Amino acid sequence: MMSPVFKDFVAGFGALLDRTNAEAEILRDGAALLRQLVANDDWLPEEYAQPHPARYTQYLLHRDPAARFSVVSFVWGPGQATPVHDHTVWGLIGVLRGAEIGERYALKQGGLAASAPHRLERGEVEAVSPAVGDIHKVSNALDDRVSISIHVYGADIGAVSRHVFAPDGQAKTFISGYANATIAPLDVRRDLLARREIAILDVREEGPYAKDHPLFADCLPLSRLEMEVLDRIPRKDTKIVLYDNGEALVAKARQRLIALGYDHVLELRGGLSGWREAGLELFQDVNSASKAFGELVESSRHTPSLPAPEAKALIENNPDVVVLDARRFEEYHTMSIPKGVSVPGAELVLRARAQAPDPATTIIVNCAGRTRSIIGAQSLINAGLPNRVFALRNGTIGWMLAGQTLERGKAERFSEPAAEGEAEARRAARAVAYRAGVRHIDLQTLDLMARDASRTLYRFDVRTPEEYAAGHIPGFRSAPGGQLVQETDVFAPVRGARIVLADNRGARADMTASWLAQMGWDVCVLEGGFDGELETGPWQAQWPPPPSVILITAAELATKTDAVVIDLAASPDHKRGHIPGAWFAIRAQLPHALPRLPQGDLVLTSLDGVLARFAAPELARLSGRKVMVLEGGTAAWMTSGRALESGLTHAATPDDDIYRRPYEGVDNAKEAMQAYLDWEFGLVDQLARDATHGFYVI
Repeated sequence: MMSPVFKDFVAGFGALLDRTNAEAEILRDGAALLRQLVANDDWLPEEYAQPHPARYTQYLLHRDPAARFSVVSFVWGPGQATPVHDHTVWGLIGVLRGAEIGERYALKQGGLAASAPHRLERGEVEAVSPAVGDIHKVSNALDDRVSISIHVYGADIGAVSRHVFAPDGQAKTFISGYANATIAPLDVRRDLLARREIAILDVREEGPYAKDHPLFADCLPLSRLEMEVLDRIPRKDTKIVLYDNGEALVAKARQRLIALGYDHVLELRGGLSGWREAGLELFQDVNSASKAFGELVESSRHTPSLPAPEAKALIENNPDVVVLDARRFEEYHTMSIPKGVSVPGAELVLRARAQAPDPATTIIVNCAGRTRSIIGAQSLINAGLPNRVFALRNGTIGWMLAGQTLERGKAERFSEPAAEGEAEARRAARAVAYRAGVRHIDLQTLDLMARDASRTLYRFDVRTPEEYAAGHIPGFRSAPGGQLVQETDVFAPVRGARIVLADNRGARADMTASWLAQMGWDVCVLEGGFDGELETGPWQAQWPPPPSVILITAAELATKTDAVVIDLAASPDHKRGHIPGAWFAIRAQLPHALPRLPQGDLVLTSLDGVLARFAAPELARLSGRKVMVLEGGTAAWMTSGRALESGLTHAATPDDDIYRRPYEGVDNAKEAMQAYLDWEFGLVDQLARDATHGFYVI
């Protein structure tokens, strides 16, 4: 966020242009304003002072709404220089840090004529324009450190068509853009409609994200960026669009992405407000695209469903009823419908015949809310199961709103299908996938796809996590099919990417692919691959090497009574248990947390210590204090036998990092649960207004 000093400068320059359009007067009075600005080097945010390792960098600081002027910071690393270039508009250059060498040129017959180089020191200002001399070359005068100058131009200079010059005077047109480049909301919408690859990242925490976001925006908080982005956006030249809602997070996120090698990172012009002001649709909650798709399926196919009271009566009075819970086992174990058995979404078609071998048996599919119930029930119907199949209308939310009791701690899991039933499930699922346009490929085709550097390729193993750990094809990530359809934004934030699914039993991949295809994804199913060399173990996220930090062991921390412990764990984890006396803080909000912390050495921790390691260098710069990281994180503290305390006793930042889902747990307010259902009921209309989704229903 820009300082009051800079805001006053912008206001003053705007007033100058309101007063006059005479270039000589603008250059004279504007130079005086710029000298005042660069006289003090204490206002430029760090993210706009970062050099690029290979070339000079140009950051947009302000663009006048009418494009009358723009303010830019130019950052030169040691030895860096511009080519010989012009501007075509008036400009002012003031040195904020270091010094620069300027060389003026004039176009003469036969080439460029150079004047003697001149040195511009800190605090000095000069002008350029077609009227006073417009062609020059600028270089860092210092060979051992960065130099920075602040430029003001009479246009949006990053969008102006200008020229670079060869020694013979030949001109080549260029448009410079900005290192912190922006993209208009309507251009993002065009990319979505054209199905060009694009990743729209909301770098706020999940709590604010869940209140308002574009349909295909993925929540990837600045706090966890390094730890998640490599898996979620595997291709480094993917078009990435970042936004926040005025919290000044985008510039830092962009710098981190560039440092990781991403080279096409843009800022959404105007952020979330810009999207809204462009008249584009905003959605609430999380996994909104998947939930909206589920509502479209029900609206289109009229998926049969039972309200909670009718389902309860059927379960209690009819012994020939099975209840299949399509959620993850952990969710089912927390709370479940009476008679419920855990059969996560992708397992339904494969295993329903084993759970209900008699075609006369009624099947009720439930989840916590609506989406997985609808998709699960419609999967069985699409696959031609002869049984009567119903979704539990509104899931466990509807059950609780009806005043009915849920069971807790249940552990009943699905049965293994007989060979004949599995073969029939495989045939049925293949037929559904064919109707949805899913392609089947072999390993050689997969290799061709993987070598296509112009496309993002996601490879997902849709089996259970236990099967994945026992042996999986190298390069595939564990993504149980039901959750992949439910949380597509989390697993595959690059809209327009390719997806390849693997499953040694076939039916799960085909059914999952059928839904992804209907959601507009370019999706294939891999044939074979499990007869080769497999890797074992659970899926492991990849992240860059953590920075070097000062480590402290749990035993050492236990004796260090003056340490200030900061816990960067997610707020629900912190509340469940943290080191006694530890302060809760969100990493991206550490600048705001520092004034609330007591004096003393700082010790960062997180669940396993990894997030704390990434945050430590930044905290050391911000605080000027000694910063240590608890080796092994809070898990090591617990392993050493030391006690934890619960609750939120010391909060250095608000605990809005995690959105509290009204469909998880059993202690949600009725008003929140009903509001959530009301929101879901309106999603089909929202999809129609948004019109970028590309969904269809077979």
